[in-house]
Amino acid sequence: MNSEERRERILREAAALFTVHGYAGVSMNDVLVAVGGSKGTLYRYFTDKTDLFRSTVEMLIDERNKPLRSFHPSDSDPAEALREFGRHSAAVVLEPGAIALHRLITAEAVRVEGLGQTFFQHGPAVGYTALAHYLDTLAASGLVGIDDTMLAAAQLYHAMVGALQMRLLINADDRPTAAEIEASISAAVDTFLNGVGRR
Repeated sequence: MNSEERRERILREAAALFTVHGYAGVSMNDVLVAVGGSKGTLYRYFTDKTDLFRSTVEMLIDERNKPLRSFHPSDSDPAEALREFGRHSAAVVLEPGAIALHRLITAEAVRVEGLGQTFFQHGPAVGYTALAHYLDTLAASGLVGIDDTMLAAAQLYHAMVGALQMRLLINADDRPTAAEIEASISAAVDTFLNGVGRR
């Protein structure tokens, strides 16, 4: 097992423990027992539990966000391309594992220094940036009039899936149906495009 594989194994074992027990409920010794080996090996990769937890969160979010990082619309129609992006986003953020991870991060962000920033940079900001890049192409083509595409992207992103995500995060309702997800995305896209049409 090479160094990179060893680090990944530590992160995988830590992720399983943190997901079940939370940040406070896991010690470095717990991780060491799960992984095996010596304390020196564990601390060679991670300076302390906070560093390990942040790195674990970063790994999990980066994996979940791969569909957004590689998003390229398959349709030239802006409305359909935006709906397609919304479907990609919904598949990422409404998945049960993503909801569980979001809850864990929200619960621990006040106590774990830098965790909130890590989550934002590797989570929502990735979606905003991918969507903003597409909006930049629409603006450059004169199809929409947007001064701040990053702000517009953040607003549209949350309009498409934010309410559905909130329902799941606070356990207020059952998982939304495919029809509910599609309706939320379509309504957000229609409202958005009506507001940013050619000036």
